[in-house]
Parts: sequence; structure tokens; C-alpha cells
Amino acid sequence: MKRIILSLVILIYSCGMIAQTDNVQDAPQEEKAKKEKKDRKRKDEFKVSAGLLVNEISINSDQYQSVFAPGFLLGASYKRGRFFYWEVGARYSNPVYNLNDLSQASNPENIFDGVFSVNSVDVPITLGINVLSITSRVVGLRVFVSAVPTFALGVGSNDIGVTKDNINNFMMFGQGGIGVDAAFLFLEAGLNYGFTDLFINDIQSKPYQLFLTLGFRF
Repeated sequence: MKRIILSLVILIYSCGMIAQTDNVQDAPQEEKAKKEKKDRKRKDEFKVSAGLLVNEISINSDQYQSVFAPGFLLGASYKRGRFFYWEVGARYSNPVYNLNDLSQASNPENIFDGVFSVNSVDVPITLGINVLSITSRVVGLRVFVSAVPTFALGVGSNDIGVTKDNINNFMMFGQGGIGVDAAFLFLEAGLNYGFTDLFINDIQSKPYQLFLTLGFRF
């Protein structure tokens, strides 16, 4: 009887050791599988960028005509997702607008360029599709659309008397564009179109901007 009991104890102990060894071997595999599944579902990036703006105003005025003028922007954002992704950020933008005085059209030598800039903070909220999501860490191609609430900080000095009191302090832009990713760099280009008039008077004055940005992602 003692031999039988001893044999059972040894058998139970041996089974326990085997089960424990299997659990130890399976644990890293399960953790690895969970991590891979999690990585497939989400992907995080931080981005910083600087870019060029080309600005114009769709203006309905008998006095002024808008022509293209350059500006710049600086921004940072947080991006999450793989094939479908969302992104939110903040950027300082300095669009410059150029208005020709049509009241002097009879004497071309007196026509002056009324140039003024608007210092603002943009908060782009973006949804996009990463067309090459499988290879996005090396090279990627994206398309995106954004809602861009914009808060005016001030107006630069100018010769035509435009001040912060003449413009809307809050504007809403719509944005669309494409992006190309290459390793830790990215390049984005697109259009911002204002749904809000720039000036607070009754003149239709919706701004729009072509943008080109270069940045780093990490």
C-alpha cells in the first residue's frame, strides 16, 4: 500500500511539473500574440512640421481685388491608427493676404498692394486613410480631410488700416490633402477653405490657402 501511495504521489508531482513547464512556455507566446494583435489595431505617431501657405481671399468688393501671397505655418500633432486613422494637433499659422486697390485703376502707377497678415492658432481635427498601411513605417501614402477651427491672435502692421477689430476672431476651415511618408519624414499638400468670412462687415471674404508642409514623425 505504501508503494502504491508513493507511486501516486510521484505521478501527481510529475504531472504538475509538466503542466507548469507548458504554462511557462505558452505564456510568452500568448503575450506575444496579444501584443501583435494590439499592434495591428493601433499605431501611434507624434509629428512636428513647418510649411508654406499660399493665400487668397474670395472677396466680393468693388474696391479691392485679392491676389495670391505667401505665408507660413508651424505645427505639431498626434496621430493614431493604421488603415483608417485620426489625428489632432495645433499649429501657428501666419497667412498673408494681398489686396489691390481697384479705386486707383484709372492710374495704374497709383495702385498699391495692401498686404496684411493674420496671426492665428489652428486646431486641425483629421480623419484619413493610409493607402499603404502595410508598409507605412518605411513608405506610406495617405489621403485626409479635416475640420480646422481657427482662432485669430492679431493682425500684422499694414498700410490699409486692417486691424484685429476688422476680422472674425473665430473662423472654421475645411481641409483636404494628401501625404507621403518616407521613414521618419513626411510631406503633406492640400487646400484649406474658409467657411467663415474673414472680415466682419457684409463683404463676402472667405479665405483659402494652398499648403505644403515638411515634417518629422516619431
